[in-house]
Amino acid sequence: MTSPHPATSRVRVLQLLSEGHAAQDVARRLGIPASTVYRWRRSLVVPVAPAPAPGRVQELEAELLLCCRTIDALNAVMPPKDVTR
Repeated sequence: MTSPHPATSRVRVLQLLSEGHAAQDVARRLGIPASTVYRWRRSLVVPVAPAPAPGRVQELEAELLLCCRTIDALNAVMPPKDVTR
């Protein structure tokens, strides 16, 4: 399906959006429907890939080990109270 708008319009819209102009303002300024501007803006958005899980899991396991060692060291220096909660 072909667009009723010239290719230069799309380039100009994307340029203005990348400069930080609001989509509504760009649509009004160029005489293009706001829905078209929003659709063109969505085409620019690149999905961000999540961080690789194995590296994150290793990082969290190392942090957990550090916490466990810290708790053990604190329990050795200052044992828990004899009172139950």
